[in-house]
Amino acid sequence: MSLVEWYGSRDILITGITSEVGRILLEKILRTLPNVTIYTIVRSSNGLLKEDRIKQIFLSPGFERLRQQESNAINRVKVFEGNLQYDDLGLSENECLKLKNIEIVFHTGGPKKELLEFCKNKLTKLQSIAIAMNLFKSKTLSENLIVRLPIVGPAYKEPLPGFLEILRGPSAMMIGAGFAFGHADLPAEIVPVDIAVNALIAAAWERGLRDKSDETAVYNIPNLGCTWKQLIEKGQLAHRKFPYPTFGISGMTSIGFLHWFFVFFIEWLPSVICDTILNTLGAKPRFIAEHEKIQQSLRALEDITSKTWNIERNNIYQLENFISPKDKDNFSICCDIDVESYVICAAASARKNCVNETNITIMKNFKRLFYALIAMILILTIFK
Repeated sequence: MSLVEWYGSRDILITGITSEVGRILLEKILRTLPNVTIYTIVRSSNGLLKEDRIKQIFLSPGFERLRQQESNAINRVKVFEGNLQYDDLGLSENECLKLKNIEIVFHTGGPKKELLEFCKNKLTKLQSIAIAMNLFKSKTLSENLIVRLPIVGPAYKEPLPGFLEILRGPSAMMIGAGFAFGHADLPAEIVPVDIAVNALIAAAWERGLRDKSDETAVYNIPNLGCTWKQLIEKGQLAHRKFPYPTFGISGMTSIGFLHWFFVFFIEWLPSVICDTILNTLGAKPRFIAEHEKIQQSLRALEDITSKTWNIERNNIYQLENFISPKDKDNFSICCDIDVESYVICAAASARKNCVNETNITIMKNFKRLFYALIAMILILTIFK
C-alpha cells in the first residue's frame, strides 16, 4: 500500500507543534495528505491562548504555500490545552475520549514518559508512534519507532528552498555569520528540516505496515554529504550575495587560541567599536548583541563539530528503497543535495526573515570607514 493511501483519512496526534520540526511537519502533512485530521496539544503561553498560537503559526511565512493551496487547512487541526509533563497530558476524561481514534503519533518535542504512558493506556487504535530524537544525545529506547536526527538545518525544498525563520547554529555557519570551532574535514552532520520531516512521515507509514510485535525500529537520518569545510566554502559564496550584518568571517579551526584570536579581534572588537560610535551619536547599539547571538549559536555546535561520529544508517537507506517512485516525489529521504544551491537559498531566506535591513546599511558604512582608515594608515606608512 502506498504511503498516501495508507494515511488516507486517519487521525494523527502531533506533539511539539511549536518546535521547528513540529511546524514543518504540520505544514507538510496538511499540504500532502489532504484527508487526515490532526490533533495537537498546546499550552497557552505569553498571553496567547492555544488557538492564538496555532493561528500565529498559520500566519507565518512557512505556511504561505499551504494557505494558497488550501486556505481552510486550519480547520483540520484540533487543538487541546495540555502539558506533556502531566498525567494524561493534562487532558480531561472527555478530551481523552475525543482522541480515541488516533492511529499515528508524532512526538517532535518535550518529555516522552507521560506521552508514551498516555499512548499505551488511552490510544487503543494506535498503529505507530514516531519519536524524533537528537542523534548525538539519545540512547536506543524500547519504543515503537525512533527517528534520530542530526543537527536540523534550513529546509532544502519545502515549504520553500532554504526556508528558515530563526537563525540557529547550522544556519549561522552556512551563511558565514561567524567563525566556528571544530575539525573542518569531518562530515557536516546537518539535515534539512524538510528531509527530517519526510523521514518521520515515511517511517511511521513503514512501521504501521509491520507486525506490532516487531522490535523497535531506529532510523538515523543522513547528513548533507559534505564536510564542514566544503559547507563553509559554499557559505562564503552565499555571504557575498546575501551578507549578514556581523563582522564575523566564515571559517573553522580546531586550534583554541586561533579561534579565540579571530573571534576577539575580527568579530567582537569591531562590534564594540561600532556600538560605541553609535551610542556616542545617540543611536541604538546593535552589533554586540548580534555578535553574541551568533557566537552562542555556534558554540552549541562545538560538541558535534569537534568529534568523529560513526553512525550506522542502513535502516534509513532500506526505508528509502521501500518508498514507491510516486511517493518519493513528495517524501524523499536520501536525495542528493546540491549544497551550493542549498546554502545560497538559506542565506537569501536569512536575509529576508532574520535581518534588520537598517543593520545592513550601517554595517556597509562602517566597513567602508574601516577600509578607508586602513588605506590611509598604509599610505602614511609607505610615504612617511
